[in-house]
Amino acid sequence: MFTKFFATTIALLSLTLTTTMTTTGFAQTKTTEKAAPKATPMATKKSDTKKSEKAPKAPKATKAEVGVVSLNKATAKELESLPGVGPAIAERIVAYRTEQGKFSEISELMEVKGIGEKKLAQLRPHLTLE
Repeated sequence: MFTKFFATTIALLSLTLTTTMTTTGFAQTKTTEKAAPKATPMATKKSDTKKSEKAPKAPKATKAEVGVVSLNKATAKELESLPGVGPAIAERIVAYRTEQGKFSEISELMEVKGIGEKKLAQLRPHLTLE
């Protein structure tokens, strides 16, 4: 009975050691009875890399990298070159400008349906009133 208990304990310790060595990046290379096993780093598999360890991606190119757009002079097509502005919002900006007159501040853009604080913050670096 003691032998069976001893064998079970050794088997569990061996399994624990193997699991620990595998999860810490080390694996046994060659085991002989005369020499102690050597631990070497495991080869890193592509699937083993964590998302945080991947190389950073280049930032996405925005539509308005060509420059700054005049909020008071731009056509709907020119406004569409801005990030987050599609045909519908571009037409609303032009319609608002036609009805209300020129924009005196860029923040007035928030009066246009579909433009909130986040979109305004995204657009502000690409807009001018000139």
